[in-house]
Formats: sequence, structure tokens, C-alpha cells
Amino acid sequence: MIPNLFLLIYTVSDYGFSNNSLIYKHDRKEIQKALIWTVLVALALTFDLLTNWIGLLSVTLFILFMGVSTLIKSRSDKNSWYVLSELINVGVALIFTIPLSNWLDAHSYLQSPFVNYLLGLTIASVVFADVFRRVGYLPEISGDSDGNFERILLFIFVMAWQWWYVALIVVGMLVYRLIRYRKISKLWFISPSIGILFSLLWLLLMKFYLI
Repeated sequence: MIPNLFLLIYTVSDYGFSNNSLIYKHDRKEIQKALIWTVLVALALTFDLLTNWIGLLSVTLFILFMGVSTLIKSRSDKNSWYVLSELINVGVALIFTIPLSNWLDAHSYLQSPFVNYLLGLTIASVVFADVFRRVGYLPEISGDSDGNFERILLFIFVMAWQWWYVALIVVGMLVYRLIRYRKISKLWFISPSIGILFSLLWLLLMKFYLI
């Protein structure tokens, strides 16, 4: 199992604490937030590695790369650039991770299963929210708090194989949305479907040590 620590740093800082879609639109506030949170998240998740020169060098280089990446993102808002930029960021995170996987397992206070669990939780919630913004299911300024909350709970209970709770969440969120918004949206059905399917996929990937 690979400890995807650098990928976790990227997804949490750029998706969890800032609006990634607005970064591509050259929103200075979101760019500044992403830069600050990249440093803070990286330090929070790797502070125990910084006493070793390998950890200090790799974390510093990754923070610098993420800073440059965040600034470069704003050069275009086209979907083609969005996809290419995100793939590059994922690729670089893996380049930092794979050669250091054994070293990270031996020295990081965050063990691989927990890192990958948190990564899956982050993707299920805020990363998919950003995808929904890009394809027009959500307004660009939306934080998708309802959907994030729903998909987080679905991820937790699917990973725990608690299907009664999964059904309860789906029905409960549907009732909540009907009461609050009253106008049915296709996202009400897309969000839980994506949450359940992705969580199942992530469960299989972790179970068979494919990540």
C-alpha cells in the first residue's frame, strides 16, 4: 500500500480549503488562500519528517512546486487546461510519493491506510464538488456544503460496510433537500450515486492494496 501523503497535501489544500475552480479564474483571494493552506497543510501532515534531511528537502520542494502550480493554474479557465493541470499535479505528487513510499512508512506518524482513507474521503467530498462546479451542476462560488456532508457520511459508512446507515443518509438528505429547497435538482441523485460508487471503488482499491 502506497502512503499517498503528497497527494493528500495537494487535495486538502487546493480543494478542501479553497475553491479550485476560482483559482483557474484568477481569483486573487482564492489563489492566496491556496498558497497559504498548501504550506499549513504540508507542515501539519509532515512536521515529524522535517527533522530528517530527506523529509525536509522533499516537503520543501513539493511546497515550492505547489506554489508555482497554483499560480500557473490561473493562466486559463478552459476545461482542457483544467484537466491537464490537475493530471500534472497528481503525477508530480506520485513522483514524490512512490520513490519515498518505504521511507514514509517508516518515518511518518501517518500510516498508509489512514493516509489513503483520508485521501478517499477528501476526493469523495470536495474534489467531486469541484468537478460538479466545472460541469455546471453547481455555481462556481458554491461550497456544496450539503453534498460534501452527504458524501462524507456515505464514504464513512460504505467503507464500514454499514448499508442501513447508507440508506438512511440517502433518504434523510433527500427529505432535507425537499423541505429546504422544494425544487428538485438532478444533483440530488447524482451526488449520492457518485458518493456510493466511488466509496465502493475506494474500498476495493484499499482492500486489495492497489493504492
